[in-house]
Parts: sequence; structure tokens; C-alpha cells
Amino acid sequence: MIPFILVMYTLFLTILFIYSIHSFILIYNYFKFGRTKRNKTARPLQRYPDVTVQLPIYNEKFVIRRLLGCVTALDYPKEHLEIQIIDDSNDETVEIVAGLVEDYQAEGFDIKHLRRGTREGFKAGALQYALQRARGEYIAIFDADFTPPKDFLVELLPAFEDKTVGGVQARWGHLNHDCSILTRSQAIGLDNHFAMEQQLRSKMKCFINFNGTCGLWLKHAIVTSGGWQGDTLAEDLDLSYRVQLNGWTIKFRHDFVVPGELPDNADGYRIQQNRWAKGTIQVARKLLPKVWRSRLSLLAKFEAFIHLTCHINFLAMLGLALFSLPVVYFKVEGYVPSPYYVFISFFTIGAFGYPFLYYLSQRITYNDYLKRAPYIFGVIAFSMGLSISNSIAIIEGWFNKRHVFRRTPKSGGSRLTYRPESKSLIPMFEIALGVYMLMGLLYVIVHVQLILIPFLLLYCYGFLSLGYSSLKNELQAMKPQEVLCSRENS
Repeated sequence: MIPFILVMYTLFLTILFIYSIHSFILIYNYFKFGRTKRNKTARPLQRYPDVTVQLPIYNEKFVIRRLLGCVTALDYPKEHLEIQIIDDSNDETVEIVAGLVEDYQAEGFDIKHLRRGTREGFKAGALQYALQRARGEYIAIFDADFTPPKDFLVELLPAFEDKTVGGVQARWGHLNHDCSILTRSQAIGLDNHFAMEQQLRSKMKCFINFNGTCGLWLKHAIVTSGGWQGDTLAEDLDLSYRVQLNGWTIKFRHDFVVPGELPDNADGYRIQQNRWAKGTIQVARKLLPKVWRSRLSLLAKFEAFIHLTCHINFLAMLGLALFSLPVVYFKVEGYVPSPYYVFISFFTIGAFGYPFLYYLSQRITYNDYLKRAPYIFGVIAFSMGLSISNSIAIIEGWFNKRHVFRRTPKSGGSRLTYRPESKSLIPMFEIALGVYMLMGLLYVIVHVQLILIPFLLLYCYGFLSLGYSSLKNELQAMKPQEVLCSRENS
């Protein structure tokens, strides 16, 4: 049993270390390319092409008014603007949208309320259905929880003067980042994705991805690359890779920000992250063979591999959580020779890469980055806390082709929220593992194994916080509740 535990523990450490190498590659390239230059121009367009704005929604009664208010305020001629609301809802959202569409049509907007009568293909199916009916040469896509600025189109359209550009992705901002530790931590994680991963991959001439919203597409690029396909839960990532494998490029605009709403409770956060984890591994299974057979550079292939398989880290984090206590027990009791522990201490080098990357993302994005930096520990803790649910999602995504799209609930500042779609035992497992980590923490403190204290402390907080918050949300959902964050989001 001891050899098995040591082999598995070493394997999990090795997996995390391999992926941590990627963080050091990004750090190197950050200093290689220097600070980001702001390229916001607001120069007038030479012509105003037809643009279709697509709004795929499903039961978004709390945020649809805010979204349509922003889209209809876009600084773009009405005669060249088409708005498609692709509504798969089965609640009162349908009636709300119908009334809003009637009002905006009376104001002269070319706005359509599209109802498929099915959820086949989920968001990908909805977008493909609308694409076939879109009159625009360019397609802008916004999820319901985002608030596009007025100059979105006039700022992003000039990128298509380069005839190789098939899409442009704007950076996400955050409407409610200061709501809680959870939202502050999410904001840092997303900032790192955009400010570091997206931006540096673009500069390194590697593949980047459309993030499902806040992007502008050349319709021809979508059509010639196979259109939207619903065989994964990450239809945005899937299309991004197929478009770039087809010879197009995607441009990233770090300097142009579209604010959006972060999940403000543990259930919404878990649903979102599970969908991303499952969808990403499905895309890896589908497209990684094509990436490796392509003529991309070795660096681009490595970045694509890391990008599409990065959620394997959650399996490794879960494994470390389970085996850390036995491994330290073996050390204290002298069951394993000390050279083994000297050997595995080498892997701790990898633990510093991503936290420093998070710090850099805050430094280049915000003036008050020092106030935000402490929440880097929250990013790490909540990632650890997600290791149970995301590990399940990864396994399901790899072995099971069937999938169900679970939307991320959005409150939009409302005093009422949606009830959870289904009950889950995962919060109970998170609490149980959090208690197990707490026992391990007490054990290492008593036996002065100081190097493990920070890791076990973060594990404890991540598991217990997410598990407790979910159980609390379940009880609160039984009655009308006050908005979790009092700040106005509109």
C-alpha cells in the first residue's frame, strides 16, 4: 500500500509541475514583450457594414432588459444593425422579451425574437440557427450577463481591415467584483486569463479563443470553418480552434473592456466552472489530434495542448488532497526514507509560477493592484475546492459524449434568484474533505511539518467555503432573499 500511495502522490505532483512550467513560459514572454500598449483608437469607420448582434438567452428574466438597453444604445446606424434575440427560455422571459421587441421595433430597430421550439445543440444550436438567418456581414455575440459599451462595434470593426482576421475578442470586465471574496477571486482568475494567457498567446502567435461573448466575428470565417457545432459544451472554444486551423486569426483587444456579471454564489460558480472543464476536455478529445497533425510551430502545439488539457490539474489537486496526510504520516513515523521527501520538495518550485502570474495580471490591469493582490490566495483556494466537482466533469467529458448544458444563474441585482436546478451531494463531499484537510492541518502543526501548512490551509478554506455556501444557498432558495451584493450593477 505504501509504494502505491507514493507512486500516485509523485504522479500528481509531476502533473502539476508540468503544467506549472507553462506559467514560467508566460512569465518569460511577459518580460520579453514588455508592457501592453493601449491601442484604443475610436477612429471613424470608412464604411458601415451590416452587423448582426446575436443574444442567445435561456431564462434570463433578471438581466434581459439591461442587455437590450446596452445593445440598442450601440453607436451604429440602425439601418446597418440587426438584433437577434435567440430565446430558448421556458419561463416568463419569453413574455418579457416579446414586449421589449415590440417596443424597440416601434423605435425603428431591426430586432427579431427567434424561438426554435427546442434546445437541441443548446447554445451552439441556437447560434447556428440564427446564423443561417442573419443578414449581417459581421456577427457580434453577447451573453445576457454582459453590458457592451456604446463604441463596441466602431472600436472592433477596424481590425478586419486585416483580411486574415476572422474574429476579435474583447477583455471581460467585472460589474460585481467587490461583492465577496468569491467574486474578487474569480475576477483575478479571469484577469489572468485575459491579461496573461490570451494576450501573451496572441503575441507568441499561438491560438487564442473566443470566450463565448464580447466578440465580433466575420460571418464568412464561421461558415467556412464548419459553423457552430453542438457536440461539446465549449462551442466557443471548439469554433475558435477550427477557425484558426482553417487559416484565420483571432485578434485580442486587451485595452477594450466589456463589463459582465460574475457568479455571486457557490452554486453558480460551480456550474460555470464544471461546464468549462467538461467542454474544454471534450474539445481536446475532438481537436488535439488535428492540432498535432497541423503545420503549427512546436510552441503553438504545446500551448494548444496546455490550453485544452489544463483542467487535468483538478484531478491532480484532488489526488494530492487525498494522499497528503498519509504521505506526511509516513515521514513522521519513519516508514519512508528521507531522500524521497528531499526529491519531492523540488516540485514546490512550481507552486510559485501561477501566483506570480496572477500578480502581474493585476499590476498591468489596475492602478489599485496592491489592494487586489491578497485575493490571489482566494483563486488558489477556490480552485482546490473545485477539485471534486471539476474532476467529475473532466471524467464525464472524456468518456461520455452525452451532455446537458446547465446555464449559469444571473441575478442582475434582483432581490429574487432562481432556485437550484437540482440537488447535489457534492457540497457534502466538499465539507467532508475539508474536515479531512483540517485534521491533516492539525497533524502537521503538531509534528512541525511546516512546509505543508499553507497548502492544507488553502485546501481547508476552499472545500469548506464552497460546501458550506452551497448548503446555505439551498436553504435560502426556499424563500425570497435579499440580493447578495447591494451594489448597483447597471
